[in-house]
Amino acid sequence: MEITDYIKIYDNVLKKETLKNFLKVCESRKEFLEAAVVVDSRKDCTIVDKKVRDVKVWNLVNLKEKSRTNVFWANFFCFLITNYFKTYGKEIGMTHTNEQVQSIQLLKYENNGHYEFHIDHGKQTPRTFSCIFFVNENYKGGELCFKFPGSKEESIVEKKSNRLIIWPSNFLYPHAVKPVTEGVRYSVVSWAL
Repeated sequence: MEITDYIKIYDNVLKKETLKNFLKVCESRKEFLEAAVVVDSRKDCTIVDKKVRDVKVWNLVNLKEKSRTNVFWANFFCFLITNYFKTYGKEIGMTHTNEQVQSIQLLKYENNGHYEFHIDHGKQTPRTFSCIFFVNENYKGGELCFKFPGSKEESIVEKKSNRLIIWPSNFLYPHAVKPVTEGVRYSVVSWAL
């Protein structure tokens, strides 16, 4: 297999009505936080660096949530993503995988919102698989790009709403989100341990 064969794309993940309802939730959500780049466990703090990552985040969690709507979406995406991680593991030939979802976040990229090249696995964040779900496509810029070892060219994943992309979280898959130049980009991200 080639390195690009480990990036899997799944289209039409949600029913159209479900996607439409979730987009309404995304657009009406007011409580987004500035996304951190690094969590420094030694200092027990998060670091926000807009030069590296300029995006707002809403952590989809079902604990300590007062809104039943928010609990519903947290549980819905946890179930959905867990099943796709299982499917992915089988497709790439892993006989035993741990599809435990680490966290689920809704990301909101506004004008000039971006995330420089990075990998998702590290000492503070031991992850096996990464995924991004494109909620909408009515924005400009904001392309998901990969840069592979030994290549200077970037591989761009075509943006398409209702599309889920899964890949290994390791050092072979540095990826970035190019700056959004018009509109708002919504996506859901998650990782498996």
